[in-house]
Amino acid sequence: QRKVDSACICLTPKDKLARSPRFTPPSASNIRLVYLSCASGFDTHGGCMALSCMEWPIQGVTNPISRIIVETVKTPKMDNDGKPRVASMAFPGLFVNQLPDGCFSPDGKYVFASTQWGSVNRIVRISMQDGDVMPLEIDSFAGKGVSPLASQSLLCLTNDGGGTAIVSQSEPNQPPIIGYASFGETCKSGMIFKMPPVAFSSTWGVEGPIVSGLSYDVLSMEPPHGSVKVPIQCILMMPNQTKDGSPPPLLVVPHGGPHSVSLTTFIPSYAFLCGYGGYAILHVNYRGSAGFGQAALESLAGTAGSLDVEDVVFATREMIDMGKVDGERIGICGGSHGGFLAAHCIGQYPKLFRVAAMRNPVTNIATMVTATDIPDWCYIEAMGKGSYNWETFRGPTQQELGEMWNASPIAHVANVVAPTLVALGMSDRRVPPSQGLEYYHSLRSKNISTKLLIYDKDDHAIDKVVSEADHWINIKRWFDQHFSY
Repeated sequence: QRKVDSACICLTPKDKLARSPRFTPPSASNIRLVYLSCASGFDTHGGCMALSCMEWPIQGVTNPISRIIVETVKTPKMDNDGKPRVASMAFPGLFVNQLPDGCFSPDGKYVFASTQWGSVNRIVRISMQDGDVMPLEIDSFAGKGVSPLASQSLLCLTNDGGGTAIVSQSEPNQPPIIGYASFGETCKSGMIFKMPPVAFSSTWGVEGPIVSGLSYDVLSMEPPHGSVKVPIQCILMMPNQTKDGSPPPLLVVPHGGPHSVSLTTFIPSYAFLCGYGGYAILHVNYRGSAGFGQAALESLAGTAGSLDVEDVVFATREMIDMGKVDGERIGICGGSHGGFLAAHCIGQYPKLFRVAAMRNPVTNIATMVTATDIPDWCYIEAMGKGSYNWETFRGPTQQELGEMWNASPIAHVANVVAPTLVALGMSDRRVPPSQGLEYYHSLRSKNISTKLLIYDKDDHAIDKVVSEADHWINIKRWFDQHFSY
């Protein structure tokens, strides 16, 4: 064992969370240490981070002085303040896990990072002087326009001394491409060159009939309820053709987490269901999603199973009212917390959601809390912030178990009539397979049409090549069968 130097200095004593330290380049006029921080911390798995910095070196300083460059954001501004917007939304704060290596401009005046900005992943340039955040816009390639809704990620800045970067870009109907972009003071650029998607198929390429058979849009909706009035954003994927020429069936897809987000990126499974299968897909970023400010994210803690369900139902009914989808053929599909919401929706709204497919779903928080590797999740999402003791482990009380059960889909299983497909990774430690098995056997006892898919060597994601392919083909077959599509 190595001895800890007693002279070590805590650089961030006022922050509960601090990560991703990066030094400005040697060519900068002043060397600074920049990092992501959060003074109050958060109980949820993820949240909005501030960007902080301090002068370097700090020899002889026992209490380093830092300053915040970009504050955390509670709620994005609703009024038109003249600042840049992405998908009609003002800056929601930094939702960044790690700053890239080499994230500075050569002169050290700007920091570059990729952040979740609502339903879009966007590269931003941050001024070290005043914290001004500008989204970078790649608006063209080879004379062709690029959708402002496309998601982009910063891979690295180049060392040629200019504002140039290697970036990745994708859309629900466009697999990732890698390109070289040059940004000036306006933060706008065309893609100078691009590498095509790195993939090969002996049947057809990844840019074949599947991706050319769909279009997408980002829709914003004002929720009629809840304490945080942040618009709900949804990504709507529509097939260009349907099997019978009528409005397509709709598959509603709430994401997992719950404090993650669905982005306008290419996901092969949903491109397959939409472009090849002919289904409309609705990704719902309910309140609690990352990328919409900290207040909206934290509003879900303690209201899981109600607020998120209401948002999913509201978005689904909005789609039906728009007349773009077949309101009699509404399915729901999700994994983890998305499976939790799928099970809730078919239990609470059995006449709306006719068919379901779920992957490693949370179905009974009360029986999950002592078996999962994230017991804190069970307390925080069911009972709210501050309900988990991070210092000392103890089993849940009788009252806590009751609250967890009330927040769970199993409380509504008696109402379920929807045919339900359940897929389980038997090595899952996040949501133990017993959760899905409990729900599956509950449905069987009610003579509900159900099917169980077992993947012995898969964990939470079910993403081994053979397993993933089998899983999504079975999902399509399940919806085809029960929608007669």
